[in-house]
Amino acid sequence: MSLGNRDEMLTGLITNLRRYSALPIRLYTDVSRSHLHLENVEERRVAEEELRWRDHERWAIRNTNVISAKAALNGPFDSCCILNDDMRIADPGWVDGFRLAERFGCCVPMNPRIYVGVNAMGADAGDKDYNEMVHGPYHGPACNVSPMFACRRLVSAQTLLTAYLQELDECMRGTLAFWRASWRTGITPMYLPEQWCVCGSSAGYLKDYHKVLRGKPMPIECMMLHWGQAGVKAAFKGMK
Repeated sequence: MSLGNRDEMLTGLITNLRRYSALPIRLYTDVSRSHLHLENVEERRVAEEELRWRDHERWAIRNTNVISAKAALNGPFDSCCILNDDMRIADPGWVDGFRLAERFGCCVPMNPRIYVGVNAMGADAGDKDYNEMVHGPYHGPACNVSPMFACRRLVSAQTLLTAYLQELDECMRGTLAFWRASWRTGITPMYLPEQWCVCGSSAGYLKDYHKVLRGKPMPIECMMLHWGQAGVKAAFKGMK
């Protein structure tokens, strides 16, 4: 997913993806990226009339959330991994996400805000977007929505993603809308550990996180990085 003037971030993601995978890539974008000469990337142009909230500073992320849900439901792949262009893969084990989605329907990473009530205080969320009596308890799990692994063959995934799309009409914060959809339908995704979307606030300790097992230090590897956040770039210096 890449909306707006994001050439540098996009090319970085494609290079990163090709380092770890030969899987087919479909790019959703609002402008032609042909000048980037991205090999083996299918470009799907999003029509201007499909884009909303153009006068808002977060128009791109709002539309990305909507397009992501539609792509998971109606795209060419039964199983897919939805990535925003500011994500980077950090470990070959990321492909486990597909198998998990084929078992559980949808997989999304935990959010460093931890609780949904705290996440409801984030950008693009107001008092109307979260009501503990309507949208579930304060201490429910907060998630991110990139990466999102989905397998549309499962009815549970279809139901949850359809509800997510509906919630995005009212709730502009995608991660909160996803929780609302889960609470309303009673369908929970597979929540992946924070290592699947390392954010700036936790990058420092997650980079070197390990446990001592059988008398030896065992590194707990990071799967994906939210590369668009300065704290992540600082912690993972040297990676591109």
